[in-house]
Amino acid sequence: MSDLAESLPAHGPDPTASAPGSFPPSPYPAATGNRTAPSGPDERSGPARHRVELRVHGVSGGQAEELLDVEPAMRVGGDGLAGFFRWRREPDTETVPGVRREIFAWGNLTSGSSSRALWLLLLPFMLVNVAYWMRPGRMDRQPTGVRLLANNAYGAGVRLMALSLTVLITLAAAGVGMDLVAWQCAAGQGGACVRALPWMAFLASPSSVLSATGPALVTGAVVPVTVVLVLWRLSRRTAAEYEVVSSPVPPRPSDAAPLSHADFWRNSETMGRLRSAHIAVALGTVAALLLLPALRYDLAGAAPLRLPDGPGPWVAGAVLAALLAGVVATSSVSVLVPGGDPRWNARADLVCRLLRDAALVLGAAVVAYTLWPRPGWTASGRLPGNGAILNTLFSVQVALALVMLVAALALYSLDRAHPDTAMGGMAGPATASLGALLGGGFSAAIVYQGSLLLSGCGSLSAPGADCLPLTVPTAYSWLQLAFVLEAGIALAAVVLLALVLRRGTRAHLDGVTEDYKRSVRDRRTWEIARARAAGRMTEVLPSVLAAFLLPVVALGALALYSFLSGGPAAGPASAATAVSSEVRGLPQGTVSGLIGVGSLLGGAALVAVAWIGRSAYRDRPTRQAVGAVWDVGTFWPRAAHPLAPPSYAERAVPQLSARVALMCREGTDVVLSGHSQGSVLAAATVWQLPTDCLGQIALITHGSPLDRLYARYFPAYFGPEPFADLRERVTAWRNLWRTTDAIAGPVRMRDASDGATRPVREAAPLPDPRSYDAPPGEARRPPVLGHSHYTGDPAYSEALREVLRTMREEEPALGRAATG
Repeated sequence: MSDLAESLPAHGPDPTASAPGSFPPSPYPAATGNRTAPSGPDERSGPARHRVELRVHGVSGGQAEELLDVEPAMRVGGDGLAGFFRWRREPDTETVPGVRREIFAWGNLTSGSSSRALWLLLLPFMLVNVAYWMRPGRMDRQPTGVRLLANNAYGAGVRLMALSLTVLITLAAAGVGMDLVAWQCAAGQGGACVRALPWMAFLASPSSVLSATGPALVTGAVVPVTVVLVLWRLSRRTAAEYEVVSSPVPPRPSDAAPLSHADFWRNSETMGRLRSAHIAVALGTVAALLLLPALRYDLAGAAPLRLPDGPGPWVAGAVLAALLAGVVATSSVSVLVPGGDPRWNARADLVCRLLRDAALVLGAAVVAYTLWPRPGWTASGRLPGNGAILNTLFSVQVALALVMLVAALALYSLDRAHPDTAMGGMAGPATASLGALLGGGFSAAIVYQGSLLLSGCGSLSAPGADCLPLTVPTAYSWLQLAFVLEAGIALAAVVLLALVLRRGTRAHLDGVTEDYKRSVRDRRTWEIARARAAGRMTEVLPSVLAAFLLPVVALGALALYSFLSGGPAAGPASAATAVSSEVRGLPQGTVSGLIGVGSLLGGAALVAVAWIGRSAYRDRPTRQAVGAVWDVGTFWPRAAHPLAPPSYAERAVPQLSARVALMCREGTDVVLSGHSQGSVLAAATVWQLPTDCLGQIALITHGSPLDRLYARYFPAYFGPEPFADLRERVTAWRNLWRTTDAIAGPVRMRDASDGATRPVREAAPLPDPRSYDAPPGEARRPPVLGHSHYTGDPAYSEALREVLRTMREEEPALGRAATG
């Protein structure tokens, strides 16, 4: 675009370019683009009030210059490959004459630095955090009875599930650093380890002071401790970057709209308390893995279930174990305390900080205890305690999933406020379970790939002559098998979705021919019908999500059986034997092959997630594809998992609210225009505005997921009742959507007069494309726009004019009310 601008005459006035993000270059001819001829009184006439069109972009965003349309050249014909451009004139920068345009650009909150792509590796944390907000039913401020019990049970289940994921990633790092590297390789097979891995000589060589069992374990503990400290640092840094100052003028709270409460977006105290608890439990897990092998050796001479005679190092180990168990248990219980009164939050935060510091001090004491000289202490097999903790953890996760399921069923049966709630209110437990499965799969991939790299083996079942015999817990084998099943389900889902799309395309053919008055069906007819069918595919998501839960159910049953029966404790060298013995009739070679495939799939998934994340912040189309899901996940505060990616709304909504409130105090009328995820931010902003903005705010949502996604998956916070409350807070509200848009749809609100649900204005979809054939002056047919280019549609400028007329009509009544 800059090269083109340089080729244009230098005397042109302030031109603007297209916005390739959420507000892209208009695909319509200039005569029917953003700006239309006045229809009635000029917007400059009437009361001398300033008016601002404040746009909030959606996924992918863009540079402020692009979004504002202030780049030098604008396209008046053609397309991105070959088009006609001219200098942009000042009137071209206004949708309606005399109405100033502003842009709130928040894209850097979710993109910006390419290092933020690593946040995608925290996808399991994000899924569990989102599940916290997916509870069904109403979100009463003071619930009672069964609703209170179910709400508390659901919140407790999600927060404990989030804590289990922190422990899971800690165990994965410890499985590589402490079990494989330190225990099995350096301490267990020192000479063979050095021959196979020369770079391990500093740790495994018999002449190294670190080769003894105690020092080797402490050295290996550096890996999980580093992972925990990195997560701690990321959470603290993002909390500081996203923290905002509270508004001095609180909004008008409403029980119908939970997002209208003043403290909704102020989550720093609750998140700080949860972060301290998670770090305390994670460090306690590492300390326990250090303590158990040494204590087990000190107790080796005693009879079963009896303590050794006389004092010894075991006394210190037993005291440390008791203190460590107390700190971990207390920290785990502390995550169950919901955020409430700020004074209570401050006290609870102090307690959690003390528990975190106690875990650090106990960890240092455990290091000293592990380093105590123990002649004859050698390592054999797997790291004691690692497999038992892992099996127990999986069993706890299954129990927590069941608690969430029962609580969600109770909440949904008590109040079916939104009949279209996704999966009958079970979307929250399903999302949390998938997050746990994904976290387990990532952990299994890390440990398995680490064992293959360190051992030099081509496969776990048939090691070569130079392979180190390294083993990992059998529970990881089941997770690898689950990855294979999920891959098979994904392939089946792709085939099924293709068939559904094909069937939907045929179903839309008659509608296309009727709408465009065509007597013959050609390739263009099929293209439009396919776009309409693709736009309706979002409703298939609950079925796909349910299909992905099938391996979760199987793993849950196995985990419970393993926990109750003592479980398979064999290592991966015998993993195939253990698995095939429990799945009777399944050959051991088949199981070994599936485990190997699952290991490769898990490793490939980790690499793919990192690659997609990095590409998403460099390539806008990739960012748009990933952002549709990612921006929904990071919209919500970190109320369940404090180490999840940060919530951009905690920064964006208060910042938007402060800006709009200032405009209101200055007497400016504001039209909030939100596209895609920006419409959710716009709605959240209206709920946070003070009462003195009444009559000065209008709302235009376009390509909005408010009803189609948020009301269905987050029914406690969005739905007909909250939308009715939102409508009362604005002078006018218009909603634009297309049938070809897979994200947007009509927004339904509850009518207080008869209790029926009715859509916001513009319930009928916009035509897409605008014309079947090429418009005058063009050689190509207009493209199917789907989720993009709403602000370039003539219907957008008409909607803006309509809300401005409504606001002007309301001004005399508001003036009389103010002086009456």
